[in-house]
Amino acid sequence: MKVALVVPGGKKEMEGMNQVARPPLGVCYLKSYLEHNGHEAKVFHQVDESDSELVDKITKYDPQLAGFSTMSCVYDEGSDLAKRLKDYNPSVKTVFGGEHVTGSFAEDQKYEPGFFEKSCGRKGIDYFIPFEGEKPLLNLVSGLEAKANEKDIKGILFKNKGKWEYTGQVPRIDNLDELPAPNRDDLPYDKYCSVDESSDLEYMHTGRGCRFKCSYCATPVSSPGKVVANSAERVLDEIEDRYKNHGRTDFFFADELFTFDPQRVADICKGIEDRGLKGNIQYRIFARVDDVSRGKVDLEMLKDSGCNGLFFGVESMNAETLNRLRKGTTPEMIETAINKTYESGIPVWTSLMMGYPWETESQLKTSMDKYTEISRGKVFHTYSTFITPFPGTDFYHYCRSNDLIGDPNYLRSDCSTPALKTEIPRERLIEMHREFRKGIK
Repeated sequence: MKVALVVPGGKKEMEGMNQVARPPLGVCYLKSYLEHNGHEAKVFHQVDESDSELVDKITKYDPQLAGFSTMSCVYDEGSDLAKRLKDYNPSVKTVFGGEHVTGSFAEDQKYEPGFFEKSCGRKGIDYFIPFEGEKPLLNLVSGLEAKANEKDIKGILFKNKGKWEYTGQVPRIDNLDELPAPNRDDLPYDKYCSVDESSDLEYMHTGRGCRFKCSYCATPVSSPGKVVANSAERVLDEIEDRYKNHGRTDFFFADELFTFDPQRVADICKGIEDRGLKGNIQYRIFARVDDVSRGKVDLEMLKDSGCNGLFFGVESMNAETLNRLRKGTTPEMIETAINKTYESGIPVWTSLMMGYPWETESQLKTSMDKYTEISRGKVFHTYSTFITPFPGTDFYHYCRSNDLIGDPNYLRSDCSTPALKTEIPRERLIEMHREFRKGIK
């Protein structure tokens, strides 16, 4: 079967970074998995094409199935594309997956029956796949080819007598080495951009899941259970291929918990040297401030092997806020981690959020002032956004239960504007964010 894998709305504006567009590796894994199992697939990443141009490209490809991977901020755009695609070719089937689908389905199952239909039900969509996509998508493709009963296709939602019916969750892949490496051949690398990144930056996903349960985070919803990861050998094979055969020298590991297994990290660092990659490639990773502050991460080893950036999810310097978010960190840990990393010679990246409904203006100012004080001259770049409740998370349920969502269309903003009713007037909150951005430059 011929499958189009579509990622709409690939370029966005981010505060302090202008326009940003990055490669969508998730669909590259789907492409590889389908091809490995005898099907044809092509990725269509909408970066600067108009909807009409994108639909025209997909139509010329003439797929039998079009799969859409969408975030919440572009879900409606994706559903519009699906409808337009079916207007051109009524026989094409469409399936949607991604974090918005998964979160909405989880919200429906856990808290609010009927939520999924309200959140995701749109004309032009035939099927949904919540959670991990490789196996359910292959099941759907194989089932459509065999003209199987939809009830027998595991891992999908289909419409039955006007209601979405779930055929049951497919077990997560517990050995990522079983998956073929992501096929990036269709990606428009010349269109990817970000002011703080190398022009030849390569994204890597070598693990799935997180052992922590931060209340606002979608990862425990989309990848519930234990952390699973590629072996060090497989990671090194992919790095070596991207360097030797594609000229990539800068890498960013987008895994939430790259450092969860110290032995794997050590093996990767050693392998970089053993394979002659040391000095030729460099890489960035996510790390937890509690692990670094407690000495669980060997910063010297990382630096020696080419690590040129640690990214910390700081989120706040308010102890009460960190506790409410179930971060498992403290302001003291954050300061220690930033200092240790800076002193090791590894550049520091961080993320920070504001707009928490329980914080007063005085509390937010104290938090921002403290962060500015400890980060000045030590943090290379700070991503700052507004806390946004995503469907399926505990924070979303808290906000819904307490009538804190002020803008019904807030998900379209992608964390760039205040979403919640807070102690601080909306315009003042936006002004404080701008003042903060100026203060950390």
